[in-house]
Amino acid sequence: MATSSSPVAVLLLLVVLVVAAPSPCSAVDPLVPRASAGYYATATAGRGDSAIWGLAQCRGDIPASDCALCVSAAARQLATACRGRADARVWYDYCFVRYDDVDFRGLPDTGYALILLNTQNATDPEAFEDGVTIYGLGWCTRDIAAADCGLCVAQAVAEMPNYCRFRRGCRVLYSSCMARYETYPFFFPLDGQDAGDASTAGDYDKVVLNPYIICVVEGVALI
Repeated sequence: MATSSSPVAVLLLLVVLVVAAPSPCSAVDPLVPRASAGYYATATAGRGDSAIWGLAQCRGDIPASDCALCVSAAARQLATACRGRADARVWYDYCFVRYDDVDFRGLPDTGYALILLNTQNATDPEAFEDGVTIYGLGWCTRDIAAADCGLCVAQAVAEMPNYCRFRRGCRVLYSSCMARYETYPFFFPLDGQDAGDASTAGDYDKVVLNPYIICVVEGVALI
């Protein structure tokens, strides 16, 4: 019996009861070996109203062993932080894992956004400091079409001036794509100098757009 009068608490309790079987973990666990082998995998567990769909994908520039570590850690965190939730996702630097009780595969999803912005400002925002190299990345989950990928990344980039103006780094994370820029290199392989630059990247603030009853976890590099 719910002890809180909050509608959100009641709704969350209903979600727990609805998805009690099968456990969402059963959809996520099979993704670990498949994602590390091909950097992308989908899985389904259960049937009918009890079905759970899952997706895992790693950045293509990282080693396969790091992909396996990232997806494994993300799956474990979902199992603990999002236990009983019908819709959950986790973003790390190197991978993305989600599950849902609705089949989302092939459907572009920009309904929810997590924006991470570097707390440091550029010293010369208009010129963004002459001589400073800007590193950028955009990628999509492989279940959506190329045209939808382009639109998704373009929408992510369009959000950057609204929330990350003058910031030295920014990440806009959707469920189907992401866009990122930094003033330090973050692609693999990282040499000693690159690792030193990344270590001084600073902290990040978090902004959530269009939140709804969903379990979201974000983290930093695990390697």
